[in-house]
Amino acid sequence: MTITRRDFLNGMALGIAAGLTPLQHIAAATRAALGTYIPGDDYYPHGLTGLRGSHDGSFEVAHLLGGEGARFKLPETVEEEYDLVVVGAGISGLAAALYYR
Repeated sequence: MTITRRDFLNGMALGIAAGLTPLQHIAAATRAALGTYIPGDDYYPHGLTGLRGSHDGSFEVAHLLGGEGARFKLPETVEEEYDLVVVGAGISGLAAALYYR
């Protein structure tokens, strides 16, 4: 298999153009294509991305646990026994439950 000079130069030009494209333009194109909000790297706080502060009371609970020594209640003892427990309903959990059944 041989590569022609034209194919080599076209490939090199494409690689150089991709390498010189600023990442901000690529990220903007991704946001436009997905049609969803994707915050930039400089966005803070992360309230819209599901991280800290994304629900009411999250800061208060964190300060109670960290600063005032509050603790959650211990879990209750469960007497039931199960052959399989699937945690989550993502594609992996659904596939595991279907395979087990």
